Amino acid sequence: MLKSRQELRSMLSRIEAGIVQLHSSNPSEPDFFRWTDGVFHGVRTQCAQEDDDWLFNLIDQICTRQSVPYPAVL
Repeated sequence: MLKSRQELRSMLSRIEAGIVQLHSSNPSEPDFFRWTDGVFHGVRTQCAQEDDDWLFNLIDQICTRQSVPYPAVL
């Protein structure tokens, strides 16, 4: 089921909080980067096609703020 922008934004907020916590304890762990790939992919699968660019911009902002590589799935 596709999510609204509000629901997607909420999901990304929780993901960013998780990134902050995990990245501070394991900044170079390959598992950490696989986790970020997986969670961002999970959000994208719940996004309507017309919201895809909007969502990509939010993911871009999170990756930039948190200094994490862009997910391979984008």
